[in-house]
Amino acid sequence: MDIIYLDQPLDDTERAALLFAGHLLIYRNIPAMRQLIDETDQQLRHILGGLDPVFAQHQLSPEQFLQLTGEAQTAFRTSGHNRALFFQALAQCGVDLSQTCYDHFPMRIVPGRQSHQGAMTAAIGHHRDSWGSNIQSQQNWWAPLYPLEPERSITFYPDYWQQPLANNTAQWRFADYLQSRKHTAAERQVAYPSAPQPTETVDESAAVRIMLEPGDVLNFASAHLHASALNTTQATRFSVEMRTVHIPDLHQQRQAPNIDNQGEPAMYPWFKSIDGGVPLSERLEGL
Repeated sequence: MDIIYLDQPLDDTERAALLFAGHLLIYRNIPAMRQLIDETDQQLRHILGGLDPVFAQHQLSPEQFLQLTGEAQTAFRTSGHNRALFFQALAQCGVDLSQTCYDHFPMRIVPGRQSHQGAMTAAIGHHRDSWGSNIQSQQNWWAPLYPLEPERSITFYPDYWQQPLANNTAQWRFADYLQSRKHTAAERQVAYPSAPQPTETVDESAAVRIMLEPGDVLNFASAHLHASALNTTQATRFSVEMRTVHIPDLHQQRQAPNIDNQGEPAMYPWFKSIDGGVPLSERLEGL
């Protein structure tokens, strides 16, 4: 697994070849991402009563922190303007928006020292995103909103690109997760896991913590095994993420290898076109 830093856009075919061979791509200093960071920082400080978002957890009780950051996450997730800015960032990375579908665009928050945690304010354990979507052509995008530290970043496991990891993909059901979420308050922890999970211990010896600057965008394949770095710092991690599918990749079967996923079916209904909001299933036409 190589980490490739890019100062220029990369077209969709070149990107797929690199990602689906197991490489990670970091697009540096993307203008629309910098604008999104500036505006989101202002929104966060407003909701948090002027507090510095990175250290607000030390000035708020866990319940206050969960309530206010939950409000911020809901406002961010439902903002068409924020999505449009990130779409601009994708275009500046070289993505053809007219041929690309996406699922959602959340802001994730990982407090330090294992305190002040809720649903979307918590570290995410080891997983491949393809375990949930069952789409090997899916691409992931991830970007920090504030400066990172190794203990407050995202971790990848290159050895598992070709090494299977025992998991519960054969048993996990998205419908069961939805049923559990119906009975849970917005932005709070759902009892049923939101994605399949490993059923064996992950070897941490070759783990790689990725460092990038605010304004940079990390791009990886859905089959990459990854997790939130365990945040042992005093600061809270804020990041945004999106999953995309480039339609020609599906038609031409450009995809990452599937070495341990037993889930089905492909969750095409999760995705809709960036250009017009047309469901991915309608764009495929008999694939």
